[in-house]
Order: sequence, then structure tokens, then C-alpha cells
Amino acid sequence: MSKLYEAMFVVDSAKAKEDYAKIEAECLGCATRHGARIVKAVKWDDRRLAYEIRKARRGTFILVHFTADSGAIARIERQCALNENILRVLILVDEDGVEINAFAVKERGEAEGSAESIA
Repeated sequence: MSKLYEAMFVVDSAKAKEDYAKIEAECLGCATRHGARIVKAVKWDDRRLAYEIRKARRGTFILVHFTADSGAIARIERQCALNENILRVLILVDEDGVEINAFAVKERGEAEGSAESIA
């Protein structure tokens, strides 16, 4: 039975600036290769990392919502670990739906989220 999952991919910012479409396609491909169906994908943010990962100091965060069988999650995580462009991935069950938080407002071309929109 399929569940809704939320995955946060961290990729090297330098590579993402060169060709974001290719990097995003690799992230989505890791999931769809194992039977996942993408619901929504959003470029979340570009930030300085707390510590260096594979010599990268900045990371681009890509938030992806998808449906998949629970058995596919381990295969997706393994595929991501083998991909040299993906620094980290965290996959969680999305129990509250596909709601995107206030930080994703920037992706839609609007200004930073205000306190009124969060409340």
C-alpha cells in the first residue's frame, strides 16, 4: 500500500547553480526509478552548511513529496547514497499532507514569508 512521503535532498550548491534542472532530475529519478510517484517538488533554499560534506560548504535543499510503497524507501536511500551529486537525503512519512511551509514562499516568486502569513 502506498504512503505519502516527504524527502529533503541536499545537493552541492555549486553544481546546482551550473545546471539545476539536471540535478533536480537526478533527485527525482532516484525516487521514480523505484516506483515512486512524484506529487510535488520545490527548490527550498540555498544555505551554508553547518559542516563540510564531501568538500561542499553550501547546499541547495530540494523538498520532494511522493507516494511509494514502504519497501521502496530503503532502495531510494541507497540510490541516493550512490549518486555523487546528492550530499544527503532524509525521507519521512508525510502524515499531514502536502502542505508546504512558509519558507517555500520564496520559490513562488513572492517576498519572504511574513509573520501574518505564518500565523
